Amino acid sequence: MKTITKTLITISAMSLLLAGCGEAKKEAKAEKKVTTIEEIQKVKGKPARVVKAGVVKLTDVRSFSGTIEGSQQTNAVAKLGDPIAKIKVRVGSKVKKDQVLAEFAFTGDNTAYQQAQAQIAMQEKTLARTKEVQAKGGVSQQDVDQLETQINVAKMNLEAARRATLVLAPSSGTITEVKHKVGEVPGVGGVMFTIANLDKVILKLNVTSSEIGFFKKGAKATIELNGEKIQGEVTLIPLAADKVTRFFPVEVTFKNTNRKLLPGMYLTAKLDAREVTGVTVPTEAIVYGNGVNAVWVVDKEGKAKRKIVQLGVQTKNDIQITEGISEGDVVMVDGQNRMNDGDKVLIVE
Repeated sequence: MKTITKTLITISAMSLLLAGCGEAKKEAKAEKKVTTIEEIQKVKGKPARVVKAGVVKLTDVRSFSGTIEGSQQTNAVAKLGDPIAKIKVRVGSKVKKDQVLAEFAFTGDNTAYQQAQAQIAMQEKTLARTKEVQAKGGVSQQDVDQLETQINVAKMNLEAARRATLVLAPSSGTITEVKHKVGEVPGVGGVMFTIANLDKVILKLNVTSSEIGFFKKGAKATIELNGEKIQGEVTLIPLAADKVTRFFPVEVTFKNTNRKLLPGMYLTAKLDAREVTGVTVPTEAIVYGNGVNAVWVVDKEGKAKRKIVQLGVQTKNDIQITEGISEGDVVMVDGQNRMNDGDKVLIVE
């Protein structure tokens, strides 16, 4: 009897041990079922960060590039086709209207000034002799008046001839460009100097027909120079495009009391063109491929779905969606590049 009891106890213990081993093997097999990243993602979903698309007001900022010019800019031109004898100013010189900027050399083809001087000298001697004869009753006052008129006309011709031998400033301002050197021949009508007011400068922008409608007189525009932002104002919007370039030459005026903006600088201005309100998502939500823009959304079943979208106004961080999704849609901003249509999505913070 004791032997039978011991045998039963031994069999029971071995049965429990085998049962325990079986359970351990089942648990081990269960653990091995989900061991790879793909298997985990299949069970729990592919991780992604999301936001809800919302209706937001965005400012449409447009960029336009152009060249700085001085305001009230004028050119001093040559009136003679002779060599330059003297240049009396340089770039940066401040000048007043009618100040002498340069002189021409006298050549055989440039004798009008000397001829006018000789003519006046001869007419003045004739006038003096005529007055002596008049005192004796030999000529009338009318003859004297006629000679005096001729001398006055000759003096005006002399002044015109004198001015022709000089290059005079057409306006007050600062010399921004000197185009010739001593000894060169600019030719009649050739530009020799550029003069401008640098207290205010103009940024000339070439604007296309499709974008000219964004400009309003008085609108603010901003440029950046050496890390400093400078604000100006739209002061001229032409009513017609340039016949040659087909662009609209819009002018933006900037105050320049510190003379940081110089003629010839090529700068880009940013203009707050308009404000729009619409469905908006972060820019990182957009995935471009095969010529189209798309976003990935999470549907009500928690699965990924790719939607092709049309883009509108874009700022530094956000972009307007004009077609493709609606307000409140759950949009992926990180992890969407790993998604396929129908994948289960694990939303993470």
